[in-house]
Order: sequence, then C-alpha cells, then structure tokens
Amino acid sequence: MTSADRADLEFSGRLNRGLKRIASAKGIDAILLATTNAARELANSAGLCAVPNDQTHCVIATAGDGVTTLNGDSSLQRLVASAASGGEAVVQHRPNMELELPVGRRLLAETLLTVPLGEDSGFVGLAFFWGDGTSPSTQQLAVLPALAWTSCLALRTQQHEGELRECRAEHRSHILELQHRARNVLAVVRSIIRRSGITAESQEEFTSHLEARISALARTQGALTVDQRTGPELEDLVRAELTANAVRDNQFNIAGPSVRLASRAAEMMALTFHELTTNALKFGALTTPDGRIAVSWSVEATQPPALRWRWTESNIHVAQTSPVRRGFGRELIERVLPYEFGAVTSFTVGADGACCEIELPINERTTAPPMEFA
Repeated sequence: MTSADRADLEFSGRLNRGLKRIASAKGIDAILLATTNAARELANSAGLCAVPNDQTHCVIATAGDGVTTLNGDSSLQRLVASAASGGEAVVQHRPNMELELPVGRRLLAETLLTVPLGEDSGFVGLAFFWGDGTSPSTQQLAVLPALAWTSCLALRTQQHEGELRECRAEHRSHILELQHRARNVLAVVRSIIRRSGITAESQEEFTSHLEARISALARTQGALTVDQRTGPELEDLVRAELTANAVRDNQFNIAGPSVRLASRAAEMMALTFHELTTNALKFGALTTPDGRIAVSWSVEATQPPALRWRWTESNIHVAQTSPVRRGFGRELIERVLPYEFGAVTSFTVGADGACCEIELPINERTTAPPMEFA
C-alpha cells in the first residue's frame, strides 16, 4: 500500500468517525458541536454558522467556545441565508469579515462554504467558515457537504423525536382527561338515578324520567366530544334540548353572547334545560300553541364576573301557582347548582308561567376558555 493510499484510508476513517459522532449526538447543540469538531479535524474549519428557519438570529459553533447565539440581523446571518436560498452548496470569500461572539472573542470568517438544509431540520442552511488566511482544499470542500447533510438528518431526527414526545404527552393527557370525565359522568348518572327514585311517584314515572334525563346527559356528552378543547356553546345546549323535544321555532326565543361552558357546568346546565323544558311541556308554556319561552343571558363584569341566565314563560295561564312537591328539577336548580358552582338561583311559578334565574360565577370550573371582558 502506497503512502497516498494509507493517507486516503486514514482520511476515510476520520470521516467515518466524524459522521458517526454527528449521527449519535443528542440535542441540537450537541449535533452542531459534533459537526464543528468533525469539520475542524477533516478540513481545519474555524467553526460553523447555522441559520434557523425564522432567520431572526444565527447559531455559531466553534471547538473552543462551544455553541453561542448571535441575535439580531448580522451580516453573517444574511450572507448564509442568501447563499442557502440558491439550493446548492456555495463557497464565498469575504476578506476581513469579523464576528464578535458573546464570550468577548472575535473571529474572522473570510471563507464560507454554505450548504442548504431541509426545512424540517429547523435550519435553512449550515455554513463552515475559515479565517486568518486559511482556505480549505478541494478534497476538504468535497467532504463537508456530507457532514452538513448528516447534521441535517440528525437535526430532523431530533425534531421528530421531540414531536413524538409531545404527542405521547398529549395522548397521556387525553387519557387522563377521558378517565376524569368518565368518573364525572358516572357520578352524574348515579345522582340522576338516586334523585329520580326519590321524586318519582310510580315505577312508570321513574323509568320515563330516568330515560329522558340520561338522553339529555348523552346529548351533552356528544357536544363535549366535539368541543373537547373549547367547551360547548351555551346556546347550542339550549337549542339541542328544545329541538330534541320537538318545540316549534315560533314558540321560543334565544338571545345572549357567545359563552362556552366547562364540562361539569355543561352537564348540570343541560340537565337544568331538560327539566325546565319537561316542566313546560307538562304544565307550562308548551302545553298550548300560544305559549312562549324566552331564554336570555348576559355576561356581567362584576367582581367576581358572572353569567346571568333567565328562562321566562308567557302567554299561558297557570291555575296552580304553588308546586305540590319538590321534584328533581327544583332540587337541581335550588340545591345542586348552588352547591356545585356557588350559583345564585331562583325558580318561581306565577299565573303566567314559570320563571327561572341563574347567576353563575365565571371561573375555570364553569366556563372554557376563561371569559374576557371589555
């Protein structure tokens, strides 16, 4: 084997070891530093400059100083980004171009080899630089793109691993949220069964009321599934209940700003709407074609802020103004909502129909996302 062959073999070995170090590095800084060290060993490079996709800064890596960041619109950053935009590796010469590092050192970057990188690596380009009159040989320039592309692949892998970790964390969060929601739903179902049994006067009444209440809860779960991040709209819950009971459009009016409810509050309010609608169908405004229901609400910038909701029936004469017994609906309005959310509620039945008012404190337990006030 000739001395030239041995030199080529040794160079190939150093290149292979450098590529392996880059590929096995963990973390962006470690990848850039491994690339820097390999370039210094193989091509006597002074360091490298990497420009991120957003081009708001650049990252400088040198064997002696490690990895540092140059913020702002530096001349080196513009030079590398411009060269990378061409899509091909480019050699540039800028005599006396000087870099000032945050550590107080100054470096010359008189010759640069810029290699464009894929966008999903997080960087538009990677540039090796030389100073103090040093220039790379043709052979050295030929191997540096291999280092740059190995660095690119390592950066892509790093980014994909980060995205995978985020997906796994989000998946675990969703599972925990589903488990929490399932426990809440079971608690609500147990409460519905218990309270329905207490207030029902017959087996038939218990069965029919239980089925209707479970159906109302199921509709709410459907809305929560669709709007699991932002919460269901209050108006949608009201309309869904009236529609499910075939209430004609000309018998009700709904007015109020956009309000999204948190899951627990959505369940309890949906059950409240169901009880009020059922009461109106049996005894109130919906027993006659002329009966009307007005549902309105407003968001008050009080301290603490509150959602004020009102259900009013009209165009109906109610002979019995005092309910004979306290049913599930009144238990829900007068006891459960105040206990669960600190709500202030009232339910009255006058000669012209029922009126229900609910003042619900706005907080993370009742609304999602948090309400904003002008």
